[in-house]
Amino acid sequence: MQTLLLMMLAPLFTFCSETRRKASHRISLSSRAQSLYTTRLYCCPGKKGDIVQALRFVLLIMLVNWIASPYAVAEDGKLREQQREQFLSLEKQLNTLPVSKLPAIHKDIEDLANYPLVPYLKLRLAERTLGSLSDTTVNEFLARYAGTPLATHLRKRWLDLLSKQQRKAAFIEAYQPGLGTKYTCRYLHYQLHQSDNPDYWFEQVDALWLSGQSRPDECDPVFKQWQEAGHMTTDRVLGRIEKVVRGGDRNLLGYLQRRLPASHHYLVDLWRQTRRSSSTVLKYSLFPRKYPEQEKAVLYYGLIRLAWQTPTKAIKAFQYWQGKIAFSEAQIRQIYRAIAISLVIEGDDNASEWLAKANVPDAEEDVRHWHLAYMLRQSDWQQALEVIQTAPADEQRQDAFRYWRARGLSELNAEQVPQQLYGELAKERHYYGFLASARLQQPPELADKPLEMSDYTLARMSTVPAVQRAYELFKLGRFVEARREWYYLNRRLTNEEKRAVTLLASDWGWHDQAIIGFAQTGYFNDVRRRFPMAFAEEFQQQASEHEVDPALAMAIARRESSFMVDAVSPAGARGLMQLMPGTVNYISKQRVGYNTLLQPEQNLEFGIQYLKYLNDKLNHNPVLVSASYNAGWQRVMEWLPTNGEQSLDVWIENIPYRETRNYVKAVMAYRYIYQVQLGQPSHLFDTLSRMKLSADSLTLP
Repeated sequence: MQTLLLMMLAPLFTFCSETRRKASHRISLSSRAQSLYTTRLYCCPGKKGDIVQALRFVLLIMLVNWIASPYAVAEDGKLREQQREQFLSLEKQLNTLPVSKLPAIHKDIEDLANYPLVPYLKLRLAERTLGSLSDTTVNEFLARYAGTPLATHLRKRWLDLLSKQQRKAAFIEAYQPGLGTKYTCRYLHYQLHQSDNPDYWFEQVDALWLSGQSRPDECDPVFKQWQEAGHMTTDRVLGRIEKVVRGGDRNLLGYLQRRLPASHHYLVDLWRQTRRSSSTVLKYSLFPRKYPEQEKAVLYYGLIRLAWQTPTKAIKAFQYWQGKIAFSEAQIRQIYRAIAISLVIEGDDNASEWLAKANVPDAEEDVRHWHLAYMLRQSDWQQALEVIQTAPADEQRQDAFRYWRARGLSELNAEQVPQQLYGELAKERHYYGFLASARLQQPPELADKPLEMSDYTLARMSTVPAVQRAYELFKLGRFVEARREWYYLNRRLTNEEKRAVTLLASDWGWHDQAIIGFAQTGYFNDVRRRFPMAFAEEFQQQASEHEVDPALAMAIARRESSFMVDAVSPAGARGLMQLMPGTVNYISKQRVGYNTLLQPEQNLEFGIQYLKYLNDKLNHNPVLVSASYNAGWQRVMEWLPTNGEQSLDVWIENIPYRETRNYVKAVMAYRYIYQVQLGQPSHLFDTLSRMKLSADSLTLP
């Protein structure tokens, strides 16, 4: 109904020229409608006094307010708050009341029908009473909410029940891909029981079994069928062993070894030893070449690991095995790559020789990066230019290569070309563009162009049920569920619709999803929304107390979490500024609870305390502080040049860790953007372009 009304109103929305969105974009749809009404009356000079026209717009305002976006409803006040309270109360009852008393709250749920999260109440009711529901009732719910987290959640519970009841045909009918391994295994097991063509299903089991991770118990029956049919071959077992060693569940090795012929057991021992110590490849007698191809897989794995750890030993081992094992060209290329890059990072004099071997036309991109970085470190500008000129055309157009080409030509005293190259880069908003601006002694270009969207499109998207559900979940602080709704929603939208809901998320203050949305839709010029002033007052207050630049703190939060307050990394870093609990305990000299770090104000307070600590350690050098925030200050100190001074931009290009290298570049660019937004005078990139680093001093020119 709402959508239909919006379509009918479309001509009214486009009657006169569109109202331009204010820079802040923090007004409700109700406010938008009123602004739209006023503007359109005055943008149509011949109709100012037309009573009929005025009434049309009054009607427009009333209708738009009726179909207003969820954030407008929230701002209207009491009704939505009452609905939320009712929702929470009913949810609690659904979780605690005995099943026999649940029918009594049906009417209360229906009375709340206009509230966006009522489907979650119906879902919970369905879960609690699933055993008594008909197939038709369940299928109607699944059909109504198809493609949403609601349907996915209930479908899993429904499949669990069907499996328990051994209703195999119904399970097969209700199954959908993407629900998880245990459901896939049950599905394949049931299909094999009734299939006239088991080979088709066994092929799918092949891929399921070949994993480095342990599989759930639900997979055991189908794996037993698969094994009895002769599909657990020696090659498949060895293939899975390699996946386990390269990053899987190593507890599986014993299980897998027992599934090999006794003659192959030594191969599992070789994998184990080489994983524990890559120097095993230097123990030549351990490799009898009984099964050369299988041993080659172990040797290749070990040589690569050894190259990253001790490249000189890897060279020795490779030179021995190269004449005895027929490595493929691709394998040799990867060994060259690992040795060359590792030698560069270690500062070995032999790096140039191995870089020449590794930097072949089909080499990986990081080989050319490190070849260039090595020449920059040597101040061999002619060779640096040759590395750039021999790179593939698409790499030559990358920001880094364009900047270093200009830098190289400038160092070689070319006149006009560097200025032109710097000028082209300086028009762009990124680390290298800002550096180029500094080389030209001009302020960096932010190129801020807010994304514009018609009021009609915004109003239409605000009525989408998934948008309303996500908003309510966001307001209730249920961020995981809100993001789940958002992900499902975005998979079904056009690019224009994605941009519209991105604007809605930004207006709500849902910063992480707005930032992600702009990136996914390819709109990067809405600078103020992509770099929101989230928690700006708190950042400025804490930064002032600890003598930290608030722009740096906000830049780090933007890079670390995109202002996702509940962010938790795989390593355990938590909150806005992605703090490790151990670091916080050390800095604050107290034991801080994990949940405390998910409170945004407290997280940023501890994060700024940590920045103060790093500032004191590193002479307030913003590059070293940001690198240390990512990689640890002790490691960063080890990276400082020990043989004289080095230009800061060259040093950054030689940071050993790609993650830290990209992190520093991003944080410096973000810091400048936030300095501008905070109204701070900034000469950041001018300073960075002139700064020198050494192990002995951290000095400004």
